[in-house]
Amino acid sequence: MRSEERRAALLDLLLAQETAGIEDLSGRFGVSHMTIRRDLAAMTGQVAVERGRVRLAQDSGIEPRYAAKQRVNAALKARIARYAAEHFVDDGDVILLEGGTTVTAMARCLGTKRDLTVVTNGQFTLGELARLLPGATVMSTGGVLRDLSFTYVGPAVEEFLRGIHARTLFVSATGFTLEHGFTDPNPLEAQVRRCMAACAERVVALVDSTKFGVVSLVTVTPPDGVDVLVTDPAAPPAALKGLRQAGVDVHVTPGP
Repeated sequence: MRSEERRAALLDLLLAQETAGIEDLSGRFGVSHMTIRRDLAAMTGQVAVERGRVRLAQDSGIEPRYAAKQRVNAALKARIARYAAEHFVDDGDVILLEGGTTVTAMARCLGTKRDLTVVTNGQFTLGELARLLPGATVMSTGGVLRDLSFTYVGPAVEEFLRGIHARTLFVSATGFTLEHGFTDPNPLEAQVRRCMAACAERVVALVDSTKFGVVSLVTVTPPDGVDVLVTDPAAPPAALKGLRQAGVDVHVTPGP
């Protein structure tokens, strides 16, 4: 296998799983550790190496597959999702859940709520809601399914959302900076999130600390485009201060 082919295969592997060890990669591709390290050096900006483990660089602009996203910072996402469900969802609410992994984790935390109506563009989210909230009214936006993220996008989604009136949208982001706002690597996903925000009375962003300082391809909304932000204690204080100054109600979850 030529070096270009091996590097492309390595990226495909990281799209499908969270990390890979250098020793594992050496065995998988039948080359020496040194060859793998040369490949990784040539892929600077696309991958990051920490303690012998390789992962996609956060600012690589490459979108990992849904299953890989689920495993990244799962404990942080679960705490943020639980906090959001406990503090921003009431019985009888109509809520929008975009299909990101942090927001989808809320499905496990809504079992005590009654008479919910939940609208989502996430296929995996739909399955979780149907399994965990049999008493809720669950609605799908429909649309074109992206197999990378298991979310529905496109004009049909936007048309559907124009007829929806929701109390709260829960939304995540791939990155956040005060300069560029909340960002996402896919323009179609970004447009759906904007449409969701337009039909909700309140926008609650669920963003773990690892997303701060990351800039993805497309700005979904500026910092003041959300009403509430929920994050974890490791979020940078300067960014949280800037959000508060922009009028955002910032909530930091308790530690583990």
